[in-house]
Amino acid sequence: MSAPAGRRQAPLWAWLLLALAATAPFWSLGHPLIEVDDARYAEVPREMVQTGDWATPHLDYMDYVEKPPLGYWLTAASYEIFGVGEAQARLPLALLALAGLLLTAWLGSWLYDPMTGVLGAAALGSMGLFFFLSHYITPDFPLTIAFLAQTALMLRCMLRPEDCRWAAPAAWACAAAAFLAKGLIALVLPGAWAVALWLLFPKWRPGLRRLISPLGIVLFCALTAPWFIVMERRHPGFLHLFFIEQHFERFLTHKYNRDSPWYFFLLVLPAALLPWAPAALAALARRPRQWLAQPADAALALWAAIVTAFFSLSHSKLATYILPVLPHLALLSARQIQDELPRLSRKLSTALGLALLAVAGAAPWVPQLPRQALPWAPLGVAILGATLLAAVRLRDAAKRACAFGYGGLALGAAFLLTLNSGQALLSAKPVAQAIAARAQDGDAVWAYDIYVHGLSFYLRRPVDKIIYWIGELAYAKKEPGNAARFGDDGDVRRLPQKGRRTFVVLRAREALRFAALAAPGSIAFQRRYGAWELVEFRAGR
Repeated sequence: MSAPAGRRQAPLWAWLLLALAATAPFWSLGHPLIEVDDARYAEVPREMVQTGDWATPHLDYMDYVEKPPLGYWLTAASYEIFGVGEAQARLPLALLALAGLLLTAWLGSWLYDPMTGVLGAAALGSMGLFFFLSHYITPDFPLTIAFLAQTALMLRCMLRPEDCRWAAPAAWACAAAAFLAKGLIALVLPGAWAVALWLLFPKWRPGLRRLISPLGIVLFCALTAPWFIVMERRHPGFLHLFFIEQHFERFLTHKYNRDSPWYFFLLVLPAALLPWAPAALAALARRPRQWLAQPADAALALWAAIVTAFFSLSHSKLATYILPVLPHLALLSARQIQDELPRLSRKLSTALGLALLAVAGAAPWVPQLPRQALPWAPLGVAILGATLLAAVRLRDAAKRACAFGYGGLALGAAFLLTLNSGQALLSAKPVAQAIAARAQDGDAVWAYDIYVHGLSFYLRRPVDKIIYWIGELAYAKKEPGNAARFGDDGDVRRLPQKGRRTFVVLRAREALRFAALAAPGSIAFQRRYGAWELVEFRAGR
């Protein structure tokens, strides 16, 4: 990869791509909440606003203390200002995504040149996982933007030590945001990255020393400590739960049943980078001597390597954990796309484009594919495939980048259209609306063999009883006052309840087994709503 030639300015079509990518997080803000995380992380802040308790998070009106509160606070603030709704729940995500694009453009602009900054931000906005998670609520998104700001400010200190007066405290403030978003990794991952850079690049050591800012450390403690102190006072043993169980046990043990092979993220990452995977992989495929000759590139690649290695070693793996590497790889992709793509990358892009076109053409003939996914999903896949084929034939760097970017955004738009047309398969909204239309005050709502997170959000009330499911409510179940909120088949056999109807929501595939538990004549209404079955039990006498 060649070094930047002066201060290259981005042409108009690159700015247009970035402008379109900057609007993408605001597309379809109000689409239905997706089970599970999207609905969960919309409901917890709704209960914060309803109860007025912004310290202890609650889920289904029970204590839910697995995660720190930053994401909840951002969404709750949106509810307070604009009211409760799906669009309001996702507005903080959209604003964070926009901030991430601006930060990427800023980092790329001063680290390299304006051309790289603009193309890097456009690449990030059109990457598959970034686009998806800018429309799907998860704590990994605010963590990623905080990490991006933190690492950008750390680089500023290393490369321009004269700016440490403001950049070092600001980096610690961003570390506090990351800590309140996800916990200890806010210190572990940047710390490991800083140590690696200290060893590799002696010229950066003066700036690294100045990162140990007394003002910054005080700022970090002032921003993070109050919530943990309040939570420990309210819930004795919380610090052990949060740091030992939710951090060390999650990382070191199989307790949370999220283990996958060590190479899991090596498979996830190319898909997460689409359509920029060929450029990113070409940027990473360099010899050690080349990395040492271009330390800024090496720093970005090293961050991606450390984050990927850390989560690969963990016994708890989710695809969303890899999100923090995308901004840094987006800049490396932008650097690579400005050169001629290597032959292997061109072949990979061509093969991927042809494969996507084949998938799009075959999709209408796959009987297992839900009809709700057609025609938008195949159309988006076809456009992405065509743009990958076109990109490798373009010689102009900005046009090549635009081909990748517009293809990624087209696939994202198709995803949102598919989501809206197939909401019954992914969201609890249709079944919740059916309950709201039939239920009266005093009626009960139950969930069988699963907790449907969107029910509480759409009904604005708790699910009264959860049968045969614990999940993330394990902590809440330990509280004696919540014992009646959990049950088993015996509770179903005792239906109907005297004086009130009971609405039970379950997965559609469990309908036959569930019906065998019901007393003859006790069911007044039963209907399928996409992935869910709704069973209404008569009021008992």
